[in-house]
Amino acid sequence: MMQKALNILDKNFMKVNILNGIRSVINAFYEKNIYCFVAYDEEELVGVITQKELISAHPNRIVADVMTDKYKFIDPSTPTWKIKEIFDFNKDISVIFVKENDDLKGFLTRTTLDIELAKHIDLLTGLYKSDYIFYNTYKLLNNGNELSLIFIDLNNFGTIDKKYGHINGDLILKNVAKILKENIPQDSYLCRYAGDEFAILTPFCIDRCTLFAENLIDAINSYKFPNNIPVSASIGITGYKNHNNKKGDTLSIIDKLINIASLASTKAKKRIDTSIVVENINAIA
Repeated sequence: MMQKALNILDKNFMKVNILNGIRSVINAFYEKNIYCFVAYDEEELVGVITQKELISAHPNRIVADVMTDKYKFIDPSTPTWKIKEIFDFNKDISVIFVKENDDLKGFLTRTTLDIELAKHIDLLTGLYKSDYIFYNTYKLLNNGNELSLIFIDLNNFGTIDKKYGHINGDLILKNVAKILKENIPQDSYLCRYAGDEFAILTPFCIDRCTLFAENLIDAINSYKFPNNIPVSASIGITGYKNHNNKKGDTLSIIDKLINIASLASTKAKKRIDTSIVVENINAIA
């Protein structure tokens, strides 16, 4: 389950006054294993000091000379994926503070986030798991964006796994993940959904995604897999556009999108004339 800020924050911080000497901060860093010092000017939070700032800090300086203003605030209910977006968009910050009203609950670092996100990464392919798609679909829908969902399902993978062995099967899954990562459009989201199924969420129309899917089929068909094992894929596509600018039942729409795209890829497996099946669910808008 995807955690929120309150569940993963670090409470091991110390409040310091901007006029405090850095020597005392350095001592607390080494003696008390505190890695985040929150700088206050009276009652106002005005800066932060981390190990990064302490490395080059002269012990005779004061907090105000060393602290940085490169930080952000979030509330305790902020989802982990949103925290990732904040860090990705703000490359110069190393700390995000978690505040509820005026109460500082704790802080998050990139390391804390990476440890949490590691739980949501598929170890074989290095791709995010399915909740990554759920979160970003929810975000796009609530922002009123058009979106399309592409489901990629490998053909006869169970047979391949039995005939050539699990080691080759794993290599194929890693190779397919590599192909998808190298070909995914900008502003799109990729995950290993389950087994031999992958999903790509895009903020684009179905027609554009159909062209993209055709390129994916070609890329997979032309790739040299281990031991020249023949690998192909079937793709299901569905899209959604809220013409009435109504959010509606977002969770229900997400379930329908995933279900329809998955069923479309199953239909594509049974077709002999095409590897791509498109289904539209705008009727539920």
